[in-house]
Amino acid sequence: MGWKEYKQTGKVRSDSKLSNLSLLIVDDEQGILKSLSESFRGLFNVHTADSGERALRLFKEHDIHVVLSDQRMPIMTGVELFAILKAINPLPVRILLTGYSDINVVIRGLNEGLMWKYVTKPWNSEDLKALVRQGARHYLKLAEEAGIEVKAAR
Repeated sequence: MGWKEYKQTGKVRSDSKLSNLSLLIVDDEQGILKSLSESFRGLFNVHTADSGERALRLFKEHDIHVVLSDQRMPIMTGVELFAILKAINPLPVRILLTGYSDINVVIRGLNEGLMWKYVTKPWNSEDLKALVRQGARHYLKLAEEAGIEVKAAR
């Protein structure tokens, strides 16, 4: 099933490897969490967290394959979260949502291998969906190279 079909139906065939993957969305704004989770339902098993601490709990409880996190959150930033996630398990793909004013943080995070890509706000919804799907395919490639079998999301 191609991207065009997904856009029309909002679904991925059950035999698609992407539908076995889990996406963790992290943002302290409930409206953004709700909007993003609705955008990715049917494509991934979606988990949401409104803080870095909650994200860490979910990351430890579930097999998470792609993480999409806001940068500016109270207590723990997205880059700080990514550093901890990478130490726990470096394989999941990490994508940062950030404002342009945080570009130096983004550059440092990229240079330190803390994230795969970043998206500046405001983002284009279709471009973000395509990037997250690309990230999921990147995860599958990394997992295959590492000899890790991707199980259905719990």
